[in-house]
Amino acid sequence: MTKRSHQVDHLDPLIREALSWIMRLKSGEATLADAEQLMDWRGRSSAHENAFRDAVKCWRAIGQALATGRPAPASRRRRASKGKART
Repeated sequence: MTKRSHQVDHLDPLIREALSWIMRLKSGEATLADAEQLMDWRGRSSAHENAFRDAVKCWRAIGQALATGRPAPASRRRRASKGKART
């Protein structure tokens, strides 16, 4: 087992599911049925919705780090975490 796969195994199961949803939607292969299933998944509980919002924040931070070659400054990460995630 690699270190990376070991770290993913320790993620909260809802976060893992939420990240899977994001990867599906960003794949270019998502269907209208996928979007409807995601809406159902998010509506199951506030924990599901919060996991999705956290996963969106994570996805955006990864994208920013890849685009700039470095992570966002700590002050910017703190500011972003106080605002609402756009979905």
